[in-house]
Amino acid sequence: MWRIVITLALLVATANRQQSQAVAAAHATLPLIGTWQLNLGRTHYGPGVDRRRRERMVCATETDNVRCVIRSVRADGHELTGQFTAALDGATAPVTGIPDVDEVQLRRPSVSLIDATFLWRGKPSFGYRALQSDDGRSLMILAVDPVTRVAATTVVVYDRR
Repeated sequence: MWRIVITLALLVATANRQQSQAVAAAHATLPLIGTWQLNLGRTHYGPGVDRRRRERMVCATETDNVRCVIRSVRADGHELTGQFTAALDGATAPVTGIPDVDEVQLRRPSVSLIDATFLWRGKPSFGYRALQSDDGRSLMILAVDPVTRVAATTVVVYDRR
């Protein structure tokens, strides 16, 4: 009887460890995860965008969430630090430090894509789709309409640091 109990306990422990490793591996391949530096030469801003001089974004996983901190110097010289920690299930999460944004919703429609919708007082303000290059050395943020998801004209490119 003890052999059966011990065997079952070992099987459960192994299954839990494998599940934890699978979750960690899935989060490690999220497009946003990493330290990213804005590449102005490859970035194209559409009309009305608050252009940046410099920007660094650091995103990491925290349990089942993605935590991002964005440090930015805008074209007029003012600096800001925006941050959020959100799950990938579309639930709203608070955002701090980004003008006219107070919440974000993240979704992962495919392994290589993250959809983000930023909100102000409960209404969609702007959206983007994030995807990494095949070699993982760059991250592309494509601006999209926050409701229809139709692509806009802004494409922001970051290089991995």
